[in-house]
Amino acid sequence: MNAPSCSNGLRSFVELFVEYLKSEKNASKNTIQSYVLDLTDFVNFITLDGAVSEEDIVSYLSKLKEKQLQTSSIKRKLSALRQFFKFLYQEELIENDPMKFIHQPKHKRPLPKIVSEETVIKLQNATNFLNYKEKMRADLMLYLLYGSGLRVSELISIKRNAIVDSRFIRIFGKGSREHIVPLASKVLTLLKEWESVCEESVWVFPSVNPTKHITRQRVFQILKQIAAISGVDTTKISPHVLRHAFATHILDNGADLLSVKKMLGHQSISTTEIYTHVTRKKLKEVVKKCHPLSQRENDTIHSKPLG
Repeated sequence: MNAPSCSNGLRSFVELFVEYLKSEKNASKNTIQSYVLDLTDFVNFITLDGAVSEEDIVSYLSKLKEKQLQTSSIKRKLSALRQFFKFLYQEELIENDPMKFIHQPKHKRPLPKIVSEETVIKLQNATNFLNYKEKMRADLMLYLLYGSGLRVSELISIKRNAIVDSRFIRIFGKGSREHIVPLASKVLTLLKEWESVCEESVWVFPSVNPTKHITRQRVFQILKQIAAISGVDTTKISPHVLRHAFATHILDNGADLLSVKKMLGHQSISTTEIYTHVTRKKLKEVVKKCHPLSQRENDTIHSKPLG
């Protein structure tokens, strides 16, 4: 028996599927509600008579993309359809499973947002307008975020005894995983200057209460303040943006991927590889702008007569 694509026929099958989820899968109310919402959306889309075909699924997928739904939402809806039609096929309620050759959309990983080296210099120069103590703290934060690629959670939780062999800093990242990050000589100088004016504390960046470290929110506020002074768009500056800039800029200047992986504290090299996409994009722009063939192409385009 073929599943009719008219809404009444499909709705009766959805009811059967819900009973199956309740009785055999012991699904929660939230899970069942989610399935019903997604399947109802599909039922409302299908209007033709006959069996649901692969083409119907593809048309529905196109509709979802036109609505500019997030990839995660589309994947969830397709997963609901996959389970639904698998159930119907196993129960011999349909002759063919229309989801058999339908693949989940790939989750596009957004490229990290970064700032230029010139922008970082503007931020560094802007600290000169702060009082001495605030300047020392802001300079040290900038050098650790952009100079060492630390996460904001790693930055605020650095202890004074974390310096190793006067050249490295011991960082505890995600999942309390330890990694060692090299320090530039400028950072070591800034550390000494900052500790000479900072309150006594086990933390490099203590809070008003020196027994606690500074908060993430306070670091964001400090960076926004510096950005405002420098004339840089404050919405484009954050600790994570500076971390991304660190990784991208050192790759641009010849660092190898494995070294960057270790410094960022990534578990998988695939996580670090996202920054190579940024550098590849930059290389494409360089070729387009600077290669003689590209220049001749542009000259040819611009020299064509109008009309």
